[in-house]
Amino acid sequence: MSAVLLEDLRRICGPANLLVGGDLSAYEHDWRRRMRGHALAVALPGSTQEVAEVVKACQRHQVAIVPQGGN
Repeated sequence: MSAVLLEDLRRICGPANLLVGGDLSAYEHDWRRRMRGHALAVALPGSTQEVAEVVKACQRHQVAIVPQGGN
């Protein structure tokens, strides 16, 4: 994941709402614990506008996203 994308996500969500490194395991499985992935970062947008901006930023950088809620 590029440093430019991470900076864009920090700007969009705020530094406290972008998790990078550390233990991201709580975000790496679905609520049923049947599907598991590997998160490079976790963005926690606070509004629908921020969600839209996160999706656009990831698309610009050609980075796949996995939307998830309820964790």
